[in-house]
Amino acid sequence: MTGGPQFTHVALYHAGIVIRNALFRLPAKVDYRALPWVTYTDPELAQAGLTEAAAHAAGEDARVLRWPFSQNDRAQTERDIEGLVKIVLGRNGRVIGASILGAGAGDLILPWALAISQKLKIGALANLIVPYPTRGEASKRAAGCYYTPTLFSPRTRRLVRFLARFG
Repeated sequence: MTGGPQFTHVALYHAGIVIRNALFRLPAKVDYRALPWVTYTDPELAQAGLTEAAAHAAGEDARVLRWPFSQNDRAQTERDIEGLVKIVLGRNGRVIGASILGAGAGDLILPWALAISQKLKIGALANLIVPYPTRGEASKRAAGCYYTPTLFSPRTRRLVRFLARFG
């Protein structure tokens, strides 16, 4: 036993680190920053990175984005609208955590774990093209919420009114 989180996927991760270090002499260290976990209940609960509370406890000036499945066309079609996507952002819009509650949450956490591990900013997910209608679209919509204050700011409204004068 190596200690740390007791998940099968962590054991596979540890094996990969051992192989990189021992066989290929590639320096690799354990990094749990983006470790995803899933609670297989109904609905599923998935988490990667920091929770909102953990981010604040770590001194992060965290911003939280949310998108409910009740606003997702696929969830509405399947009549299973319980749940939401919740994203925690650090400085400059960098993704530092994600939680998803709802059907398929374990499958939906993957892009967020990637974003956290690669230190991506929220725009990387907001600009993805996702198939419609899918529950994955809820993640894109949550990411897009980051830009809502800018899109609907008084400055933007003035600019739109100005441009509207020209036809």
